[in-house]
Amino acid sequence: MRLRAGRVTGAKAGSGSALLESGHLPRQIVLERAQSRDLAALCQLLKLASLPDEDVTEERLQHFLIGRLDTRLIGVIGLEPYQDVALLRSLAVAREHSGVGFGKHLVAAAEKLAAEMKITSIYLLTTTADRFFERLGFRRLQRDLAPLAIKSSHQFASLCPTSAVLMVKP
Repeated sequence: MRLRAGRVTGAKAGSGSALLESGHLPRQIVLERAQSRDLAALCQLLKLASLPDEDVTEERLQHFLIGRLDTRLIGVIGLEPYQDVALLRSLAVAREHSGVGFGKHLVAAAEKLAAEMKITSIYLLTTTADRFFERLGFRRLQRDLAPLAIKSSHQFASLCPTSAVLMVKP
C-alpha cells in the first residue's frame, strides 16, 4: 500500500531539497506499511539512530510505516495503538536524508494512519526531539498525566528513560 508519493517541483529529481519546498515526496521515495522482509533493515536504522528496537517484532510491523528510496529503507515511524490513543515511536531517518523534511512527512503519514484507526490522541516520548515535535503541534505533558494504557506500554515503563519528555497531540 503506497501512502503518498509526489512530484518534484523546483528541485532536481532525487535531491534532498525536493522534500522541503514542494510539500511532496520525490517519486523515487515511497511511504508504505512495513512488512516482514523490512524487519532487519528497520531495526538497523533504529540502532543507528540510538533508538530501542528490542520490542519491534513482526506482529508490531502492521503499525509501522517506512520510507523507501528505490530498494533502500531510509525512514521509519511506528504507532502502538491502545484503544483510542496511540504511542508514536521509532521515528528515524537515515543520516544522509535527515534535515530535509522527510521526518515531517513520516509523522504526517503516521497521523493519517492514526486518524484512519480512530485514534483520538497520539502520545510520544523523546529525549532529543521535543522541539521538532512542538513545531508539529505536540505539547509537553507531565508523565503522571499519561493515560494508563500509555503508562503500561513497554516504551513508557522500561525502554525510555524517566528523563524522556512526554508529549501529546489531540
